[in-house]
Amino acid sequence: MDDGGFCMDINNPSTMTSEVYCHHYHYNKSKGIFDFGSHHPKYYDQIITKLNLQAREQQHERNSSSIMQRLLQDQTARSSNRNKKKRVLVVDDEPDTCIVYQIVLQDAGYECISYIDSVKALKEFRSNYYDLILLDIKMPVLNGFELCKKIREIDKTVHVIFITASEAYYEKFRGQHFPELGKINYIQKPVGNDELVRLVNMIIANSITMD
Repeated sequence: MDDGGFCMDINNPSTMTSEVYCHHYHYNKSKGIFDFGSHHPKYYDQIITKLNLQAREQQHERNSSSIMQRLLQDQTARSSNRNKKKRVLVVDDEPDTCIVYQIVLQDAGYECISYIDSVKALKEFRSNYYDLILLDIKMPVLNGFELCKKIREIDKTVHVIFITASEAYYEKFRGQHFPELGKINYIQKPVGNDELVRLVNMIIANSITMD
């Protein structure tokens, strides 16, 4: 060696050689200190390979943990959605109709809120709260079409079904006066209790699939 120093393998301190290729110290006489000596290129390759493998393993563990967390969150959300009662809003100026629909839908497992006053229904309407709205068309102050238009200005995604005894007449009326409502659905009056539940079940199931 140029400075007359020596190399010592740190794995075997008693060994002194000038041709140690593993981790070793180099004694610098002029400075009176030990320096790290040179290493064989293969030594660095082994270290880099080992570090890369460790990094990949750690990244794989983080990815696996993240995937498991997302799966658990999705599972919890689906379970919560299944257990949550679907909410139905009924607006009809006939009190008897509101009472019957509310009782029937609640017995079928829905959370049902009803109003006989369309203005109050609009005032207390909450966005992203209801899964389905059942609207009578012929109501004072705000008819069903007007109420639907204002509700959709608040919540564009809510599903609205009109309840009427004269579907053909009111569909023509809607086309002339409320074309912006687009295609809408009707439930024909009178509707039996079982038929009402069947229709509501079908509409909500379809709306969930579409979402």
